[in-house]
Amino acid sequence: MPVLRDVVGHEQVKKRLKNALTGRVNHAYLFGGPPGVGKKTAGLAFARALLCQRGKGDACGECDDCTISERGVHPDLHIIRPEGASIKIHQLRAMQDGAAFTAFGTGRQVFLVEQAEKMSLAAANCFLKILEEPPSGVVFILITDDLSGMLPTVMSRCQQYRFGFLSGEEVLQVLANTGTDAGYDDDSARVAATLCGGCPGRALAMLNGSDKRGAMLELLMRVVRERPGSVFAPVEELAERENLAGFINYVILFFRDVLIWQITGSTELVINVDRHSYIVELAGAYAKPEVMDILVTAEKASGRLASNVNQRLVLDSLLFKIAGLGDNDRG
Repeated sequence: MPVLRDVVGHEQVKKRLKNALTGRVNHAYLFGGPPGVGKKTAGLAFARALLCQRGKGDACGECDDCTISERGVHPDLHIIRPEGASIKIHQLRAMQDGAAFTAFGTGRQVFLVEQAEKMSLAAANCFLKILEEPPSGVVFILITDDLSGMLPTVMSRCQQYRFGFLSGEEVLQVLANTGTDAGYDDDSARVAATLCGGCPGRALAMLNGSDKRGAMLELLMRVVRERPGSVFAPVEELAERENLAGFINYVILFFRDVLIWQITGSTELVINVDRHSYIVELAGAYAKPEVMDILVTAEKASGRLASNVNQRLVLDSLLFKIAGLGDNDRG
């Protein structure tokens, strides 16, 4: 379990949390922001500091409470997660019952609620009643990716902390902190840090293969290599709007690299350096004006998809451009 001083980025948030630890601790905190930026990491670090016997502004890392919490088995730290699609009312009632018991260690209990926006309405109302009359010596930490999904009355009773995106260098630092045995090289880490949009969680997903980047790039290369016939083939992988949005994003990023390679012949500004052979292949398959047309079409497709235009129309316009077919070739 981390300590606050080792949490990468979010300096203003960490400063406020450290001030709370040396001053007055509130009964409820809400950590909101995009997924994968480190909210849960910060929440666990804050919880560890709250349970520390000797720390001032952070966990000391040496006391009995810190030793136990580092192993993830502290009896006064309780983590609530969704059961299936939501956090159920029986989970909140169990939390309410647990909060009534005396703490084992410092006299404080911490309840950390992951994906707090997934509380059912009944669960949220139950939690609201707990916040209105908070038990003594209990601190609640709510983690959410979607503040709009939170009950406003619950939010109003929490101290709110907004987490933003990290810089590329900060993402690289997070990746480095995962250890040298993680199984990826520096080039792969740099690609992931560039493509993740400031979300180290997403970067780690790319590196461990649980994201869809590889599949989307292979799909793109299949469309390119089998053109023009590929434009008429069914593309089941892009049936979901989220997958189509991801595909369009990778088309933009990849053809950007192709254009840079065509202009400079250098990989210095290339993002997808781990797919250099693909970039060279595409650079030989398309002239610069064609690459520019694909980029413009992909940018328009991204905007149209965000405006809820029919997905098939958005996909067709992009596939026809990649396949080198004009408007007159569609009928």
